[in-house]
Amino acid sequence: RMAGKRNARGGLFRASLDFASMGWAIGSAVGTALAQKGCPVVCITGDGSMLMNGQEITVAIQEKLPVIFVVLNDNGYGMVKHGQRMTGAEEIGVEIPKTNFASFARSMGAEGYVIHSPEDLLALDVNEICNRQGPTLLDVRIDQDEVPPIGIRTQLLAQTYD
Repeated sequence: RMAGKRNARGGLFRASLDFASMGWAIGSAVGTALAQKGCPVVCITGDGSMLMNGQEITVAIQEKLPVIFVVLNDNGYGMVKHGQRMTGAEEIGVEIPKTNFASFARSMGAEGYVIHSPEDLLALDVNEICNRQGPTLLDVRIDQDEVPPIGIRTQLLAQTYD
């Protein structure tokens, strides 16, 4: 199931709802950028998803697509870990290798930045990034113990296993 909303300036927000497959956003952002030529596309995804499907950046590079990949990097499968904790399940299979996704992006020919603080984000030239002929990746380091807003998703999962 998809949710989409267009704003007054013609921008579009799209999200996959329900039990979206992990890694879905990366290819979707590239496809959206192909369909909306010249319009910057922002993809917010996790580090686990980027490890699974990050090679799709090469398409954005080849096609010179202005996709901004915002990778929330907590060195783990955070949604899975917190879901396991919230439902009382055993915490297994939730750690992933520490990865510098900014270096990963640069190794393929994209721009990449590590973001440790709001100040790091504010120091970037957003206009330059949006007008760039090709993708940019922001490796946003987040606290692995901070619980994301996953209450409804976790409740549905818990009901499934009752």
